[in-house]
Amino acid sequence: MKFTRKEYTNRNEKVLDFVIGFLGWYLLNALLYGGTITLLSMFDSSNSQNVAALGLLALPLLLNIGALVGLGMWRRWIAFGALAAFGIALLMVLILGILIYAVCYNGNFS
Repeated sequence: MKFTRKEYTNRNEKVLDFVIGFLGWYLLNALLYGGTITLLSMFDSSNSQNVAALGLLALPLLLNIGALVGLGMWRRWIAFGALAAFGIALLMVLILGILIYAVCYNGNFS
């Protein structure tokens, strides 16, 4: 495997890598989420101090950061696509939180 930066010759290669990064981020995180939930269901839920469970909860964030750094060095446009997908997901969660706040805590309790 070559660990050299890819040289893009035309715009279509950049667009393809961006789309791969964008869609791949959602696909890989969905698989990672499913695997994490499966593994967490095997732990004893009565012990809230379980270090392995806490480490497993932090694993997706660490893998996402590591993947962005690695892809940023070798395939820049895939990293841009993954970063855009992450940003859009964050924006949607913020909008959903504002809407839930507006509906549930609007202050009209009369």
